[in-house]
Amino acid sequence: MHWRSLFILNGCKVLLDSGQYSRRHDRVLEIIREAVSLSVARAQREITTNERSIGFVREGTRAIKSNVKPYSILKAASDWTIMMGTYEKQYKIPEDICASASRPDIFLYSRILKRVVMIELTVPWETNIPKDHAIKVNKYYELTNELTRNRFVVDLYAVEVGARGITAKSLYNLLKDLGLSRTNINSFLERTSKTALVGSFQIWLGRERNLDSGGERITRVI
Repeated sequence: MHWRSLFILNGCKVLLDSGQYSRRHDRVLEIIREAVSLSVARAQREITTNERSIGFVREGTRAIKSNVKPYSILKAASDWTIMMGTYEKQYKIPEDICASASRPDIFLYSRILKRVVMIELTVPWETNIPKDHAIKVNKYYELTNELTRNRFVVDLYAVEVGARGITAKSLYNLLKDLGLSRTNINSFLERTSKTALVGSFQIWLGRERNLDSGGERITRVI
């Protein structure tokens, strides 16, 4: 794509002010929240039901361990709380956890485990993924330090889904660390990819109307 496409899909102030980038971002974020919710539900289920299979072993033989559960950053706890900020609705971190105005896109916490998981999503032009990743990690450096001083274990995930639907390794790493199955991981990767791509297509379709109203117009892509 020409640089005009980059301008339309990621760098236009008129479209930024209209909220179209934010809506694309929030639709992708909602799918990530679903993945988090699935992992949290499993962690809570393990606490409430103490899920264990009972195997019968024939006399004279040894039991063979099977169905090993994947590692998850959301260790079994019954009090995981999910907070998510969107273009239309924001949240505030509980003051007993951290007195800060910073708000990652998704903020999970467990007071029992004294653990916090922060997720920050970016939907950039694919060539900007490394740069934007570093920016978002640095953005929450102070918040991470403050939470650590408050004796919380902190996991920060800056994840990216490209404007053209390419999912970065950072998103895969998050889904894997949530303890999701390979099937679930592939499903969420596919859904986030399609959602970002559809969002970009909608931004492109509405470019003339929004740019006309903002005093700019780019109608041709070479």
